[in-house]
Amino acid sequence: MPRYRFRFTNSTHTSDCGVLELPSDEAAREEAELEACDLLDDGDGDWRHWTVDVSDEAGRHVASVRIGDLQRQPPST
Repeated sequence: MPRYRFRFTNSTHTSDCGVLELPSDEAAREEAELEACDLLDDGDGDWRHWTVDVSDEAGRHVASVRIGDLQRQPPST
């Protein structure tokens, strides 16, 4: 199964978030969106200017998800 590296970046900082084995590029993009939504749902910090970048094990860029472009999810009841 392919391995994908996830990084959180803004204009001045990069945080390596590790590697996940996922079945496809599309699954990696969906995981990046889920990670971004989790950050927004926590409500901890200002993530508007951050991006989740995904690359495959060869270093090829797979996806970028701008956290500020996502909608905060309403609280669960």
